[in-house]
Amino acid sequence: MRKLFTVILSATIAIGGTTFLSEHASANQQLKNKINEVHGKRKELNKEVQQKKNEINQLENEQAKVNAEIKKLDLAVAETAERIRKKEAEIKTTKAEIDKLAFKIKELQIKITKRDEALKTRVLSVQESGGVVSYLDVLLGAKSFGDFIDRANAISIIVQQDKDILQAHINDKQALEDMKKEQQAKLAKLEQIRAELKTDQETLIAQKGQKEKLMAELKEKEQQIEEEMLDKAEEAEILRRQEAAYKKLYQQWLEEQRRIQEAKQRGEKPPVTDGTFMRPANGPITSNFGQRWGKLHAGVDIGKRGSEVPVVAAADGIVFRSYYSSSYGNVVFVSHNINGKMYTTVYAHLESRSVSEGQAVKKGDLLGYMGNTGRSYGAHLHFEIHEGAWNASKSNAVNPKKYINF
Repeated sequence: MRKLFTVILSATIAIGGTTFLSEHASANQQLKNKINEVHGKRKELNKEVQQKKNEINQLENEQAKVNAEIKKLDLAVAETAERIRKKEAEIKTTKAEIDKLAFKIKELQIKITKRDEALKTRVLSVQESGGVVSYLDVLLGAKSFGDFIDRANAISIIVQQDKDILQAHINDKQALEDMKKEQQAKLAKLEQIRAELKTDQETLIAQKGQKEKLMAELKEKEQQIEEEMLDKAEEAEILRRQEAAYKKLYQQWLEEQRRIQEAKQRGEKPPVTDGTFMRPANGPITSNFGQRWGKLHAGVDIGKRGSEVPVVAAADGIVFRSYYSSSYGNVVFVSHNINGKMYTTVYAHLESRSVSEGQAVKKGDLLGYMGNTGRSYGAHLHFEIHEGAWNASKSNAVNPKKYINF
């Protein structure tokens, strides 16, 4: 009976050991495969470096062209606005001149009307007194030659005054006509200026609209490439450090398996692990995971609703990259091994970073504070979860809402 028990016990231990070795080998191989996968991607990057540089140069050239066009439009807008200001001033001056002419025309018309009345009275008086005959009676009534000369001079003065009055009347009427013509010309000029002003204003609106369209297009392009601006050298460095973090996690896993096995042999319970992610920061979701402007937005954006919003690790892991990126701004990359499965989380656009590369972090540990650094349009946290390694194409990215109830 003792012999039978010994055989059964030996078989049980052997089966248990085989099961552990099988599970150990499977997890071991999975981690090694992840390390090899990242290592292979690093090799591929060396061939793509030049191509990516060319793409970036082309993009920079396109942006330079758009910026030049925007500058050209800014100058055109300024020139058009200056023309509008001058035309508005010219309209104001012309209106003042027209008002002044209208006042002069009114005064002259009153003067002409009064003179018309005086001339009518004068003509009527001449008609009643016999005209030339009455002048002759005056001359013939002279008492002496001297009196005759005086009378003749007086008549000559009267006749000259009549001529002067008539000439002044003629001149005033001509001046009135000239003023009316000048007024009409200025009114026509005013209408022309107003028409030109309207055209300039329409041009200004069109120019501003064109600039707004260009700015919108530029902003859209910038948003589309917001997370593609990491050049290959930067990407390679991320992958290199990610590979190192995987190796460190692999060693930690081996050590954990050793402790678990020792605990089993001593009859102790294995350590309890929490395999879920927690919310990395407080705030509303302002942009979801999914297609945006023709490409994948590989994470969620959490809006800033406070003067200082802390950002924490969503799970236990190792910080394998903590640096300033031209696209992500201040960013932290963390590798996680949760129940034997590898994950990567990314925390971008931080105002500041509180962790360094190679540092082990626990779930809820402070990584930094929410900010607006890099290619960011407003303060927020851009948060990504990758099932496996991070890569530039974001092929392993998943919706964080799969793991976190926001």
